[in-house]
Amino acid sequence: MELTYLDYLFLDLFSTKESRKINSLFHILSGKRTVSVLMQAKRMDLEAYYAFFPKLQQSFFEERIKLMMQLELLNAEYQLTAEGSQRKHQYFMSHARPDLKEQLKYQAISALFKMRCLFLTQVLSERVHESKKYYPIQPRLFEQRWLKHFLVKHDLTSVSKSKILGEEWLRILAEPEIQNPEIFVAQFEGYHKSKQTNKQMSDEYNRDPVEVYVLLQREWIQLLITVNEKPQEYPLLSTILAELKRNAGLCSESTQETYRMWADGVSLEQVAERRRLKQSTINDHLTEMAILYETFPYEEFLSEEQLAYIEAEILAGKPVDYNEIQQAFPDVSFFQSRLMQVKGEVHDDRK
Repeated sequence: MELTYLDYLFLDLFSTKESRKINSLFHILSGKRTVSVLMQAKRMDLEAYYAFFPKLQQSFFEERIKLMMQLELLNAEYQLTAEGSQRKHQYFMSHARPDLKEQLKYQAISALFKMRCLFLTQVLSERVHESKKYYPIQPRLFEQRWLKHFLVKHDLTSVSKSKILGEEWLRILAEPEIQNPEIFVAQFEGYHKSKQTNKQMSDEYNRDPVEVYVLLQREWIQLLITVNEKPQEYPLLSTILAELKRNAGLCSESTQETYRMWADGVSLEQVAERRRLKQSTINDHLTEMAILYETFPYEEFLSEEQLAYIEAEILAGKPVDYNEIQQAFPDVSFFQSRLMQVKGEVHDDRK
């Protein structure tokens, strides 16, 4: 029986070296936002798949896994068989797969970043051609207000200034990391140009509709990576990104609120008291920040000895193991142990 493209994506979640729980994989794919799921995604090297299918039904997912077991691509312990590994490897030699770990980092803002970029592109395209009769692709009043404010703030009200974003698009789509620029621009709407649906792109480029979705999502994440690394080269795009990242914007809304209070000098104990949350919940918020922000201040929560231990493990190419942490630091708190694991995450080959 021939598997679908989506089936092969599901198969790619499994390993030949360890058993993996179906429930955990489903939570990673659907984007359950808990520290436990985030850490599992990192440990299993599945950040690229995090929240990739937020509307996935668990019953459908489990049904497809059963099929793979019947075809002996997975064994009874939910590990890839030799045949499953071989078929998966061969299939993805000619098909796209999620491959950017930053999917986990940017998942909370990628949809809004995409929405605002495409809306701004449409409006400036129409303005360059002095067109005033068109339907905005974004009907939400909040986003229309954001756009008006953005145009005024960055002096994009004239025809000449309206071309700036187009110049940024030309530069960034020429970056070697952007692998499918011709498909990417099919999303654009503007003067005398209508955007294509995923189905239309699928038909034109002879790809599975789900693969088109994967390709586009991959390019948006790569675009976020590039803009974050080269803000001076893409001032308008980087400004949109900076707005969304501000005040711990990569994190959940509850974590953002904890961050704002903590950044204002409120102690963690007081944050928990004022927000009427458990201290463990506040600690989870900080751990989420550590997972998503490279600049997290570990030194405020871990001792010099603990930091030195992590560095030694990283130099040895070893992931920081929970049980080994307990042996090295018998009095370590669960919160500190998790932070040590996050900071010392080293990927080995678990596929």
